[in-house]
Amino acid sequence: MGVLSELPILDPGAGQPHKLGSPFSWVCSNVIGYLAPALLPPLHIGLFYYFWHQYSRHVDKRYCTCSCWDTVFKGTYESGIASYKHLYFNATGNTLKIWCLTVGAVILLYECVRQLTFLGLRCRLRLSMTLLFLSSLFSHYYSWWVFVNYWNDDFYSQWNHQLFFTITEVVSTAFVMRLADSRVKVTPSTILCIVGIALVHVLTSGFDQFVLNVFRGEGYMHQVMRDVSLMIPDLLHISFPVIELARAQKLRLDKEMRQNVCILVCIVIFGFVVSSLL
Repeated sequence: MGVLSELPILDPGAGQPHKLGSPFSWVCSNVIGYLAPALLPPLHIGLFYYFWHQYSRHVDKRYCTCSCWDTVFKGTYESGIASYKHLYFNATGNTLKIWCLTVGAVILLYECVRQLTFLGLRCRLRLSMTLLFLSSLFSHYYSWWVFVNYWNDDFYSQWNHQLFFTITEVVSTAFVMRLADSRVKVTPSTILCIVGIALVHVLTSGFDQFVLNVFRGEGYMHQVMRDVSLMIPDLLHISFPVIELARAQKLRLDKEMRQNVCILVCIVIFGFVVSSLL
């Protein structure tokens, strides 16, 4: 069983912590948790094939060879110039980093989807936060994919910039996952953290590639789709939390709210300056 579902979640209206109860809940949450990381890469590669299949070339498995493979993982079974394989990997430090990153990403995605399924089966799912999590899947998947390519290609010119986006996205999603449980109270400070991170992303993307690729039409189709798919979740992370805060009747311009707004402005300015320098 996973980690998240074993953690007790305290209900203010009840004295006992809840765990996964029925076998159906356990099986359903595990299956759906598994399907999320299992289906995303095939969908991704299928989309690539849709756009660029005319540029792909036929590989003759009988005569294809690879001289860039160290053949370490094949041991004594194969060495020298290797024959065709469906999967090659070299025994390097970057391969280890790619593997560790991938394992961590798969576990986190599995646990998040599993926890959301559990909350849904218990009728404790906050819909707005669930939609925010689903909208952020592409952003997180994109982050994993670009880091894999950075390590695989030894290309690091955009590393710091992307690392800033990835870390802030993870922090935002952590708040979203916490608020996905309808029993967790919505507070202005939590909501404004989500909104502040989204505002930083919107401003940074606007001054980065979004305007050039989308509004000025200087980007290729896949670049436009990428930028739009990254921008829409950020806009949702601004609007949905504010609506949720208003629904909780905590959108009042009192002293505490003014302090939170000032903190929000500072977060946005600081985040924008940092991202611009990276």
